[in-house]
Amino acid sequence: MTPRAAAILFACVTPAAPAAPAAQSTNVPLAPEAWDATDSLRAVSYLGRPAIYINRGVALVHGAAMDNGTLELDVAASDTTNFLGVAFRAATPRFSNVVFLRPGASGTEEAVQYGPAFNSLGVAWQVYHGDGANAVAEIERNRWVHVRIELNGPVARLYVDTATAPTLVVPRVVASAGSGLGVWAGAFGRGAYFSNIRYTAAPGTAVERPALSPPAGTMLDWEISNAIEAPDFTPASLPDLGRLTWQRVEAEPEGFVLINRYREAPVGGVPRDSTGAVLTDSVMTGRIEGSRIVYARTTITTAHDETRRLQYAYSNGVVVYLNGRPLAFAMNPGGLRGLGVMSRIGDAVYLPLRRGRNQLVFAVIQCTGGWAFSARLDPAAAAAAPLQARRQSH
Repeated sequence: MTPRAAAILFACVTPAAPAAPAAQSTNVPLAPEAWDATDSLRAVSYLGRPAIYINRGVALVHGAAMDNGTLELDVAASDTTNFLGVAFRAATPRFSNVVFLRPGASGTEEAVQYGPAFNSLGVAWQVYHGDGANAVAEIERNRWVHVRIELNGPVARLYVDTATAPTLVVPRVVASAGSGLGVWAGAFGRGAYFSNIRYTAAPGTAVERPALSPPAGTMLDWEISNAIEAPDFTPASLPDLGRLTWQRVEAEPEGFVLINRYREAPVGGVPRDSTGAVLTDSVMTGRIEGSRIVYARTTITTAHDETRRLQYAYSNGVVVYLNGRPLAFAMNPGGLRGLGVMSRIGDAVYLPLRRGRNQLVFAVIQCTGGWAFSARLDPAAAAAAPLQARRQSH
C-alpha cells in the first residue's frame, strides 16, 4: 500500500471529533432562600402555578452567573403592579442592567424599557430612552406573559410573550462588571409575580461593539464631588469647593457622565398638591425635598478673552457656573414638562471666557429616573479666522 493510499484509508476510519456539548439550562428554584432580595420574597401560588412574589426592588439568584446566554421566565402583573422585569449582568442587587415592562403603558412605546440601575433600585430610564431603550408591547394584567432575553456581547434582544422577532434590541448594554441575574419590581412597590425561571449560559460570539464617538467639542475631562442634600444646596452661589471630596470620572461612550455609576441616587419625585398638580414654584427652587446634588468641574483654557457657546444636557436639573458666577439654571424632572427625559440637544449658554484658565462647574440635581449631564463647547472663534480672511481676499 502506498503512503498516499494509507493516508486516505486512515482518514476514512478515523472517528470524527465529538460535537461540542449542548448548553445546559438551569432551572431556578422558587424558594426564597435561593435568592438575595432587597425586599421580602414569598413563594406563592398565582394564576394556577407556583411563583415567587416580590413587592418591590430586586432579587438575584444565589450563585447564578451569566455574561452571555438566554434568560427565560413568565411574569404576571396584578391589578396594582407598576413595573416588572429582569435584572442581568448584575454586580450587586443595586448595580445591574434591567429590562422591564410597564403594564399601565401597554400598547405604547413606554410599555418596554431598558436601562441601568446603578447605585439604586431605580432605572436611569430618563437618560436611556427612545431607540434601543423603548418598545411597544401588549402587557395584559392577571395573565402569565413569557419573557426571553438573549445576551451576546454588547447586544441584548428581548422577546415578549409570543413574539418571534425581537420586541426590543439594545445595541449597547451599559458596562456593569457583573454577571448576576434575577427579577426586578421597581423602587415604588405594588408587587409582581415570576414563574418558570431558567437560564442557559453560552459563550459570546464575535459581535462587534458599535463604534461610538461623542460629538465634536464634547467635554470629557470631569471631576465630581460628593453628593449633598437639598437643604444644603444654594443654587445662586457655589460652596467652598475645597471642602468637597472630588473624584475623577469617565464619560460614557455617548459622551455624557452617568453620575449613577459613581453616586447613590435618590428615588423620589416632584412635589404635588392634593389634586396631583406639580408645585412648579417648589420645583423651580432647585431644592426639591429628597433630591441630591453633585457638583462637576472642569477647566477651559483660552488664549484670549472670548465668548463661546456651551451646549449642555442634564437629568433632572442643572446650574451652570463659570468662574464662580451662575449663568444658567434649568429644571426638567418628570411631571414638570412631560416625562423628564434627558434631551441631548436644545439647551445652551454663552460663556464669557477670559484669557487663561476658566473653571466651569455644573450643579447636577437628581430626583429620580437617572442622574447624568454632558457639555459640548463650540470651537474658538480663531478657528474661523482663516476662512474669513480667504473670503475677504476674493
